[in-house]
Amino acid sequence: MQTNGVLLDERALAELRPLGIRAGVSVDGTAAEHDRHRRTPGGRGSFAAVARALDLLRRPENRPLYGGLLCTVAAGTDPIACYEQLIAFEPPAIDLLLPHANWESPPPRPDGVATPYADWLTAVFDRWYADKSPIRIRLFDDAISLVLGGSGRSEQLGLSPAGLVVIETDGAVEQVDALKSAYPGACATGLNVLRDELDDALDHPGIVARQIGRAALSDECLACPALAFCGGGHYAHRYRRDTGFRSPSVHCADLRVFVRHVYDRIAADLSGRQP
Repeated sequence: MQTNGVLLDERALAELRPLGIRAGVSVDGTAAEHDRHRRTPGGRGSFAAVARALDLLRRPENRPLYGGLLCTVAAGTDPIACYEQLIAFEPPAIDLLLPHANWESPPPRPDGVATPYADWLTAVFDRWYADKSPIRIRLFDDAISLVLGGSGRSEQLGLSPAGLVVIETDGAVEQVDALKSAYPGACATGLNVLRDELDDALDHPGIVARQIGRAALSDECLACPALAFCGGGHYAHRYRRDTGFRSPSVHCADLRVFVRHVYDRIAADLSGRQP
């Protein structure tokens, strides 16, 4: 399960342990950055409460329950300070997510920088790669796998078919909840586990589009040399009112710079290892 960690205590862990449920915790870097976005109803920052929850998960008896950390990339912030804060929590894995945005609601670009998210990610990638860190960062693992001819495991990069649906508390079967950032009802399928089979979701047009790879992409993506690596980016980030999801990612420029950087770094490393 994914949680903000505020209510994750010994009692909650005792409930999760016999069920074999792991907890992923959302934390946005340093205390200052986290508290800027994640506040309690009373307006106080939640970093201290999240840190207490992560201290519990780091205990040897609780490590099997520690799923990892999720952090949204914040352009204009210090990427290395964020990275150092995240690894200080000793997670088994980290998910770095580009902010959910689209062509109708573009992501912020502080100071007019053309590719601030690529700049942030490449700084962290270089530090992580140089560290030979045992902590898995899924976006980086996927990027390396793709430039070596493999496949990705997430929707951020690559052409692998989507592999999940969301079951809401009322039983509604929905597409990935990131689609809520596009427009109201974007992730709805009209299905419900109380009356429908999960396999019925495979016939929904939105899910079909996220299963058919290149066939769902725009002409711009199909003509792009980075297609095999970025795969058009996250489906939710392609939305434009007049073309639906058949557009390049709103993060296209950042993805191209980031993937090229990873490609060049891996190519240089492999070249240096040749006998």
